[in-house]
Amino acid sequence: MNVERNSLARKLFTHFILIGGTVFGAIIFLFYLISYTFSDIAVEMSFKGMSHDITEQLVVDKDSSIRFESNNLVEKWGFDSLYNNLGFRVVDFESNAIIFTSAQTHAKQPIVGMLPNSLDVGFTKGLNGTNVYRTIFNANGKVYALDLVRSDLLGELANEAVMPVITNVATLTMVAAFVVFVIVSFLSVGSLVRPVEDLSAQLSAIKPQQLNKRLNTTNLPAEIAPLVLALNQAMNRVEEGFEEQKRFVANAAHELRTPLAILQTRLEMAKGLSSVKQEVLKDIGFMSRIVEQLLDLSRAQNRQSYEKDNVSLNNVGTDMCMLLAPLAVGNNKDLEFQKSETDFFVSGDKGALSVMVKNLIENAIKHSEIGATIILRIEKDKLFVKDSGPGINQAEKGKIFERFWRKSQSNMGGSGLGLSIVNEICLAHNARIILDTPNELGGSTFCVVFPSIECKRIANDK
Repeated sequence: MNVERNSLARKLFTHFILIGGTVFGAIIFLFYLISYTFSDIAVEMSFKGMSHDITEQLVVDKDSSIRFESNNLVEKWGFDSLYNNLGFRVVDFESNAIIFTSAQTHAKQPIVGMLPNSLDVGFTKGLNGTNVYRTIFNANGKVYALDLVRSDLLGELANEAVMPVITNVATLTMVAAFVVFVIVSFLSVGSLVRPVEDLSAQLSAIKPQQLNKRLNTTNLPAEIAPLVLALNQAMNRVEEGFEEQKRFVANAAHELRTPLAILQTRLEMAKGLSSVKQEVLKDIGFMSRIVEQLLDLSRAQNRQSYEKDNVSLNNVGTDMCMLLAPLAVGNNKDLEFQKSETDFFVSGDKGALSVMVKNLIENAIKHSEIGATIILRIEKDKLFVKDSGPGINQAEKGKIFERFWRKSQSNMGGSGLGLSIVNEICLAHNARIILDTPNELGGSTFCVVFPSIECKRIANDK
């Protein structure tokens, strides 16, 4: 999960923590408020339970006399051991006459005398720190009131013994719950932003040569789906524009090729002005070269037209060296071919691979000095073209594969497209091109590395 300063994940996680902190803070505040009245709540709840149990142990005779049969009440509430701190009475609700008191069974219970003459139903504070509780019950068709009085020992016990334990347990529980909340929030935010991260990874993986690829639209959140669809539509328009541009370049090159050939033929057949004619023919040859390389570039970019086959690099090297040997001799340069001992095959388009090797050798012949040596070597899954020329300085290494870039921009000897065509063909064959300069001969070495696993498998099949 990305947690950079302006990341969506960080903002969501911060909001989760703020909301969770507010909720947990409110719970802690409520607990703090309740803790002040905990003893009263504990006493009132115990009064309710005791009054219910006592009324069940009261026996009302037909003459309205009342007997108290404690049974298991002693064991349940510790009444026998706490009788000095607890007392009760039964009152006729209508006449408010006292019918029965716990002092009748426990003579040493002065606490019963602390009950006021009149009481409201429910829990109230009595005299001298006592707690008083009244409940109503029916027996033999009459309404009675059961009044309980107790000293504040239970409240003190709640505040001094029970409350600290509850506070400690509650604190540990809240801390543990908050830690779990933070972890769950972190994982939840990661899950929420994962589709965005996946889309970002998909976009990053799309190379300029893969304009036909689109973002996956399955299982997308409803909020992100429109954005992904809009991106795919934008990529459709980019691909259409790029294809239109390639078609224009190819069509323009085709249209220029024939007029240039006709013009060249007419000039060659024309008489007179030989010096001017030679200059014009040279310019036409340069223009024709640009047109041919534009067509090569268009074909290199149109990967759908590639005819894949198992291509022997030794055969391609032999053909291109034979084709360019006259050019090397004409420029007073040596061209040497070092075959691989074992014939090596790659999966690719033979025509495109031939253009790649031809352009690399032509580039070496063109930019090396008179008497230089150009070597083409095949070695397993690698193809090397090296020369003993002046080499390429570090400032120009990053520019040599750019279209229409020439070492000397005023030099009309090259179109600046040869190495960009080589780069396009390498990309189409999942190959890497590496430049090493200066090499052991003092010039430059271009190394094309093909996918070794695929190529070796093809070589074994052959």
